[in-house]
Amino acid sequence: PKVSILYGYAGDDGDLAKAAVATGAKGLVIAGTGAGHTQNARKALKELYDATGVVVVRSARVGAGRVVRDDNWQEPGFVAADNLSPQKARILLQLALSRTTKPDEIQQMFDEY
Repeated sequence: PKVSILYGYAGDDGDLAKAAVATGAKGLVIAGTGAGHTQNARKALKELYDATGVVVVRSARVGAGRVVRDDNWQEPGFVAADNLSPQKARILLQLALSRTTKPDEIQQMFDEY
């Protein structure tokens, strides 16, 4: 399945995420600031998940640290990449989407691998 990596930034309005989904992405890996912060795109990402079922994985573009599920930037349907880089999270999401589209089941895969 097609999975796109998008880099979060201040003022991100989610337009690139919408374009990625419009061109067939089944999953999005957001390389967020800090601990996976999705900036202003959070609302648009949640709307995309609700409307299309696209799986959103929050990862971090910083050199070290974890992205955890139960923090201030998590929305229902989002998956936390833990310590995986955006590139590694993309590969795991592609593999996961070949089995399921349920975020809770995909989160279990991210927690295990």
